[in-house]
Amino acid sequence: MQENQEQSGSIHILHTPKDVPIELDIIAVHGLNGHYLDTWTHASTPAKPASRWSKLLEKQPGKTDQDTVWLRDLLPQKLPNARIMTFEYDSSIFGNKSAFGVEENAAALLRQLGDVREDEGEGRSIVFIGHSLGGIVIKQAIATANQNRRRLSTPWCADVADSTKGIVFFGTPHRGADKTKWLGLVSGIVQTATNLPKSKFINILETHSADLLEFAEDFKPYVNKYAIASFYEEQPHRLLGSLVVEKVSAVLWLPHEEAVMIGGDHSSMCKFGKNDRRFDLAWRAIRRASKGRVGV
Repeated sequence: MQENQEQSGSIHILHTPKDVPIELDIIAVHGLNGHYLDTWTHASTPAKPASRWSKLLEKQPGKTDQDTVWLRDLLPQKLPNARIMTFEYDSSIFGNKSAFGVEENAAALLRQLGDVREDEGEGRSIVFIGHSLGGIVIKQAIATANQNRRRLSTPWCADVADSTKGIVFFGTPHRGADKTKWLGLVSGIVQTATNLPKSKFINILETHSADLLEFAEDFKPYVNKYAIASFYEEQPHRLLGSLVVEKVSAVLWLPHEEAVMIGGDHSSMCKFGKNDRRFDLAWRAIRRASKGRVGV
């Protein structure tokens, strides 16, 4: 699968080592209203306040040569033996006509990753990176992989379940977030003006929603198998004036979990430019996660 594909539910390969053996697969999953590149991109020119609302409706990124996609432009320098990929799915807030939710997208992630690894990557270590809703999709993918690892019809499940070493979360609302209600309000305003449908993900991400509790229960039996790093946001969101995902929700509170505050708001916490000191926190956490759970 090539980087220039724009279909939903597909993996994009951002970097493949050329002169060294591939020892690690890294796959990043964007969050609500995210994009497989934009979510991980530090823009050279920040959006003007007047354009913020219009940007919420954009489906495609607008990039310049000065923008930094750190997964592609920075991470390979630190982890030269890693193949780096992103997963694209329809997580748009407005105009989301997809019939699929977390479980279906988790299954698609597993199948796509299995296809990418089928010929020469089986058994290679995996690290997942998830921002916001993307972390929930990853958790469900891990649970599904473990639950179906012995099914002959899904041979990729055993590979993913056994090869995954760790997960790095950025602002993942494991217990939901009260501030997702503002997304419902904004959706209502825009929906009235543009007659666009509202994303079902907004209700899923409500604090202590039944769906989130079910996903947490599915993931719970397997969480101790993997190294876990959870980054939580330090700064209030520019539109809300408050945190989107509070620390109490962004951290799993596990004995072996690495919980770290990182500069930025919910959107910018996973966008690193060149010479950004926060990137050092991120790549080192990814490298530690690639070594797996210590003592297991």
